[in-house]
Amino acid sequence: MAEKLLRLIYDDELLDDILGDLQEMFQDRVESKGLFKARLHYFKDAFLSIRNYDLRRKRKVRHNNSIPMLKNYIKTTFRTLSKNRVYSALNIFGLALGIAACLFISQYVSYEYSYDKFHSNHENLYRVKYMVYRGEDLQINCAAAVPRVGPFMKENMPEVVDFARAYPMSGVIERDNIQFRENRIQIADPAFLKIFDYPLIHGDLETALSEPNTVVITESIANKYFGRTDVVGETLNLYTWIEKTLEITGVTADVPENSHLKYNFLVSYETLNNQTRNDDGTASSETAWGWYDFNTYVLLEDGADPKAFDEKFEEVLYAERGEDFEKYNFRSDFPLQPITDIHLYSNLLQESEPAEQGDGDTVFFLAIIAAFILIIAWINYINLSTAKSLERAKEVGVRKSMGAYKRQLVNQFLTESFVLNFLALSLAVIVVVITTPFFNQLIDADLSRAFFLETNFWLAVLGVYVLGSFLSGLYPAFILSSFRPIQVLKGKMTTNKSGILLRRALVVFQFAASVTLIAGTIIVYQQLSHMKKLDVGFDMTDTMVMQGPEVFAVDSLFGNALNAFENELKSNPNIEAVTNSSNVPGDEIFWTRSMRKQEDTGDKNFTVYLVGVDQDYFPTYDIDFLAGRNYEKSFTTDTANVIINKATMEYLNIQTPDEAIGQRVLIGGRDKRTIIGVVDNYRQQSVKNSINPLVFPLTENSASFITVKLNTKDFQVAYEESKATFDQFFPGNPFDTFFLDEFYNKQYANEQNFSRAFTLFAFFAIIVACLGLFGLTSFTALQRTKEIGIRKVLGADISQIVMILSKEFLILVGIANVISWPIVYFLMDGWLDNFTSRITIGISVFLIAAIMVVIIALIAVGNKTLSIAKTNPVKALRYE
Repeated sequence: MAEKLLRLIYDDELLDDILGDLQEMFQDRVESKGLFKARLHYFKDAFLSIRNYDLRRKRKVRHNNSIPMLKNYIKTTFRTLSKNRVYSALNIFGLALGIAACLFISQYVSYEYSYDKFHSNHENLYRVKYMVYRGEDLQINCAAAVPRVGPFMKENMPEVVDFARAYPMSGVIERDNIQFRENRIQIADPAFLKIFDYPLIHGDLETALSEPNTVVITESIANKYFGRTDVVGETLNLYTWIEKTLEITGVTADVPENSHLKYNFLVSYETLNNQTRNDDGTASSETAWGWYDFNTYVLLEDGADPKAFDEKFEEVLYAERGEDFEKYNFRSDFPLQPITDIHLYSNLLQESEPAEQGDGDTVFFLAIIAAFILIIAWINYINLSTAKSLERAKEVGVRKSMGAYKRQLVNQFLTESFVLNFLALSLAVIVVVITTPFFNQLIDADLSRAFFLETNFWLAVLGVYVLGSFLSGLYPAFILSSFRPIQVLKGKMTTNKSGILLRRALVVFQFAASVTLIAGTIIVYQQLSHMKKLDVGFDMTDTMVMQGPEVFAVDSLFGNALNAFENELKSNPNIEAVTNSSNVPGDEIFWTRSMRKQEDTGDKNFTVYLVGVDQDYFPTYDIDFLAGRNYEKSFTTDTANVIINKATMEYLNIQTPDEAIGQRVLIGGRDKRTIIGVVDNYRQQSVKNSINPLVFPLTENSASFITVKLNTKDFQVAYEESKATFDQFFPGNPFDTFFLDEFYNKQYANEQNFSRAFTLFAFFAIIVACLGLFGLTSFTALQRTKEIGIRKVLGADISQIVMILSKEFLILVGIANVISWPIVYFLMDGWLDNFTSRITIGISVFLIAAIMVVIIALIAVGNKTLSIAKTNPVKALRYE
């Protein structure tokens, strides 16, 4: 009843202070005089408090929140930080580490999500995918479409504003006897520069790609070949399957790194049309429905629904192509794909830049890690702040007894949080600016310090700062400001059980996150190790690959020159074997055809991937034959034969390799061949790709790749000797080489970068979590000082004291392990499903992670517990 009366009279904040004092006196009287007398005194004191006229008037208490008061808060904050240097340093360092890790990851994640968003029309730009089904079996799922689909969409779909095709190719570019092999050549429609934002520095946008035998280049290429950018009207010579002299009609700015489609040369589409012109005047590069090498993009009108577009186009396409679909038992689809999804969420055949293709799951994981580390850092601040609560309790008691209100104390402690977070943020930004190049090198990224000049970045930083300051500061502020002055000044502080439970829960969360990161790091490392040790089915050791020559004076003599070149290499004692082929392992195969047994009907067709080889291909790569024989130079009829892999045999529904020998097959609907050999499956690409049906026709004079198996460890000598021979037989061609093991393992670059990032940020999380554990150890030790003294007086030795103090934390770490294990299994098992050959997550992963965390936790608390255990018990008992 007394409390109800006081609530009617006093302001909420005054009521809190008065009730606090009355309740403290009530508890003291209960102990000294009994419950009945304590209640009588409580009523008396409550009614007597009403006699103060100023307090009796219920009114708002005015607080001084002026600039001088803020300066006082800041001055007091720095005094507190200076007085508690170790804890202040731990707090600032922990927060700075967490914020720096968050900034690093946020910078990377933001960059990955920024791909292709620099185009002003990016919300309406789509790439046309190409999908081919035979029955219900999806046999082709390709990023590149056919040349006819773009114009057909423009003609039949009013939602299409415009379209552009980009046909990728590589070749040798020559000017004044200076040759370079260039891989980023695109043959593009005139609309390419209109629907995409690649600004022209020189040239006319309307006519730059309208005429045949013209080319638009980037400013870097202009400087590379001419030493300047105003080169409109100059010429370059192109040597590939198209040999032309091209007039430069425009120069664009360099393509941004965050573009999924990159080019250095844009050759006019009419150049290709003239090359593929038929007798009737049509061009295959305009009319073909089966030549799927063309990246096709459409710009839709504002408000167009891509799903509705796909459904509508399916009907339009069937009206045009339905007869062929029924006749040959297949159907093709051309669904739209937003260009902003390509980099992270597309893993199709013939991606424009497969080596740069991102992984949306990886980016999502890193974003979660960033959030974890930041939350761990905030939790660390909370634990360290509350660990100092006993030392600051008397400060609070004195302030309250001098008339300070709870709101003023809350403001003081929040100011400390804001100042400390600001210092940590400043340190974190400095660390990020300085170490960004090292971070780029670590994860093979291309993050620029210019990122710090962007408004969005600083808005995000401001958001993290304000949110972090409030979240990490509110709980300690309310805990510290709620101490009762009488209890504090009498030294009768009591422990809040809910506070202890919260601190323990926070530590469990910290270490559950840490265990998750450590176990995830171990799993990623094990999968990478598994991929590298996996038997890929061929030998890539000491293997150097040359890019085949593109420039040759007389094409009819190329075969003779290639044979003479290979024979010259074979005569070199440093070279063991030489072979030429259309592809090498690790290289994506674009050459596809349909295939079936000769006696089967057309509905049995399936898609195979062709690798043109000579007689030395299989011995050079040490690929095993399961049945039959290799091509032989003495068998002139081998051009009518074919060698297949085991996967193709299974697609043909042939039960054994021996049964396949002598079978007649039909390739591409017309090419009849006899199977003379079946080789074992080998991994043409990484374990993220399934093993495709491969067919190896005999093509003795393939100019794409020349593989050299070395017989020496002195690779430099072998390189120089091979170059001299190459220059002798193929003058005017650049000598470009790579070692096959390095080339093949580049396919795992994303996984290696992910592993390094995972390891780095797991280390960050562990350090910050250990700082929090150190804070909780200090708090517990202060709470149990008297107990430790009594135990030592009763004969407990140092090891027993250490065990008593460490036991609680080891239990918390154990709980963290139990919580994190199923989370790790669920997340990482899903990640491993991306690989066709993967490890099994065993119990050893979790045990190793648990042991590591326990060891780290013991190191974190060990020094503190030892120092407490060695304390003189007399001092410990005097403390109370």
